[in-house]
Amino acid sequence: MFWRICLVLAVFLTFCGGYSFAEKVMRTNQMPKTMAEYYEQAKKAAENKNPNPEPKIEKDDTIINMPDPKIGLKKYNNPPGMVETNLKTLKKKHQLNSIGVASADGTKMLFTRYYYYPTSKMTASELFVMDLDTSKGLKDRLEAANTYRGVKSLYKTGMSTLDYNIQRTLTILDWSADGNMAAIKEKIAYSEDGLWKTNLLVYDFKTEKLKDLSEIRAAIRYYWKNNEGIDLNASRWDIFPVGWDALNPERIIVFGYAYTGGRPKFLGTWSIDAKGDRSMLMSLTSANFQISQNGIALKLIAD
Repeated sequence: MFWRICLVLAVFLTFCGGYSFAEKVMRTNQMPKTMAEYYEQAKKAAENKNPNPEPKIEKDDTIINMPDPKIGLKKYNNPPGMVETNLKTLKKKHQLNSIGVASADGTKMLFTRYYYYPTSKMTASELFVMDLDTSKGLKDRLEAANTYRGVKSLYKTGMSTLDYNIQRTLTILDWSADGNMAAIKEKIAYSEDGLWKTNLLVYDFKTEKLKDLSEIRAAIRYYWKNNEGIDLNASRWDIFPVGWDALNPERIIVFGYAYTGGRPKFLGTWSIDAKGDRSMLMSLTSANFQISQNGIALKLIAD
């Protein structure tokens, strides 16, 4: 009989685990009733058992005198015509803003926003302008500019239709010297075949209208067909806008190139007025013309 009593007592004590019977009943009633409660309690138990250690950052004594990057200002279109859209970065992030470009008087800022749609492998672009806070210095104005507030959309490309495998990008070429106009290059490319066509655009802030200067492409085609007997429509060719003419601030200079599989053929240096009324051949051999640099942008610098 004694050993039976001892056995019952041992089982009872094991069940109670050092708690009173009432306490044990309360603990039993606190058992999780659903899987959500179970996972929540399990999570808390794991955190209490093995809390996350505080991060420890040890200084590397071998790295000394590392420069701290600071923000400065730079002329935007330098070297002329070389700013392009980084499609590789865009395809990773799916949305990307270009660098903001302030007008020479520091009152307005232009930027473009790019969108990439993985399902259709398509890129679209949108051009925006915003007023800058003129109560601040120019660098502070650009740093404080919020590209999601107080912006006005000026032009969109590739956003009204669904075109598979086509990239349409808008890149700011430069502001005009007086800040009343801005030159933009619109590039259209197929993913497999590369660049197809570059359009030169100008936005006039006085009339609030955008002009497609397709006349420059027509003038180049006309010259080579009628003077050299070369039909550019049968070749792969394009224009390369470089900026506003420093000696004639209402005209934009572009280079022409034909791609025949080998070295590109230079089609001359051309210019066109901002209204698209008159295209002009400047030289068939020289590309050495003075380009103005009017826009201002932020630049990372080191001590």
